[in-house]
Amino acid sequence: MDIHRLKYFLCIAEEGSMTRAANVLGVAQPALSRHVRLLEEDLGVTLFHRTPRGVELTDEGERLRASTAAPLRQLELALLYAGSPLARVERGLHLGLPPTTAGVLAAPLLTTLKRMFPKVSFHLTVAGTDTLVQEMLKGTIDLALIDPVADDRVFCRELLVEDLVVVGGPHSDLRPDRPLEFADLARLPLVLPASHAGIAGIIDNVALRRKVRIDSRFATDSLPVAVDLMEAGLAHGVLPLSACGAEIAAERLRYAPLRGPALTHRLGVAVTTQLELPRELAHRIGDVIRRETGLLIGSGVWSATHLAPKQWDPNLP
Repeated sequence: MDIHRLKYFLCIAEEGSMTRAANVLGVAQPALSRHVRLLEEDLGVTLFHRTPRGVELTDEGERLRASTAAPLRQLELALLYAGSPLARVERGLHLGLPPTTAGVLAAPLLTTLKRMFPKVSFHLTVAGTDTLVQEMLKGTIDLALIDPVADDRVFCRELLVEDLVVVGGPHSDLRPDRPLEFADLARLPLVLPASHAGIAGIIDNVALRRKVRIDSRFATDSLPVAVDLMEAGLAHGVLPLSACGAEIAAERLRYAPLRGPALTHRLGVAVTTQLELPRELAHRIGDVIRRETGLLIGSGVWSATHLAPKQWDPNLP
């Protein structure tokens, strides 16, 4: 199968219009339509329905996009860097991820990085932001995904923002169509992260402003432990959907949105001002993280919104 046709198909699916996709790709629209027709003939299916506003994916088209977007992007990245000196870097690389993102991001990210940098050995630490920052400052971790921190020794490039929801056990009365007010958290026993940076700090700050007393019955940075407590009905959590999507889909957990106010959680890609990692390599890894999260967000696997990237501080080594 022609890889270019798959690339054209994905671009049309993303743009929702043959005309816009042709402009993005720099391909004449009749030629683009011909490539789509040939791809449909190869597969024996119809991929798009035409609408007054453009095109929409058929069910077969949705399945093709879901199964090819990530592998094609990984292949493009591998080919892009195959001849780069970075592909010949031989060293260990230590990454850090927070517990709420490791389950959704770790496998696709490490798969892509390993293809791009086959001679690099990867070590992954999953921990709260406080721990990840301390390990970066000690030089143990090279680069990490963290909550924003007020520390001049850490430079963080914004990556994404996601809504926080209330999560409870399968017998709780939580429903996605029935939001909870923030003040309702006062009547719930909660399990919150032990790390104050991030979700626990967000809740504490809002509670202080709203003069709401929050009962944090349990504190742990272990997401599996928190999930077990919630599933057993011992506590409720406040988490992004990405942290427990599989458990919710399996009906092991239930959730409800938060409002009054709604809470959001930001993540960024961080390095320290004493970074020992080659600067170009740090740039490339940050770019891969952004691409991989973009694929997960675009496919609906990760319920979040990408933030416009900031450049690395030019004063960093």
